[in-house]
Amino acid sequence: MQKQVIEFGGEAVGALMREDNGFRFLAVKFSVWGLDGRLFSNPSEAKRAVKALLSKPAARSMPPASFWVPGDGDPSSSQFQWNAVSSVPARNTENRV
Repeated sequence: MQKQVIEFGGEAVGALMREDNGFRFLAVKFSVWGLDGRLFSNPSEAKRAVKALLSKPAARSMPPASFWVPGDGDPSSSQFQWNAVSSVPARNTENRV
């Protein structure tokens, strides 16, 4: 079994395993998990895919909360019931024999 290590920025991020019809990518870092198991026709193609994936700026799932402005259909501020202290029922400390 021959393997070829794929590096990005001097750090190993994956390995290529030779298969009959190409090279299978095995991710070793979470940042390239999306490429795990993908088949490439040659090592250069895999390296380009890693570079393209890791060169993108980090995406944000939501804008920072300080920029959020409620719109139509959003809950009103009165519907948010933030409760820093919630009551927790006391445990029954009764000893049973």
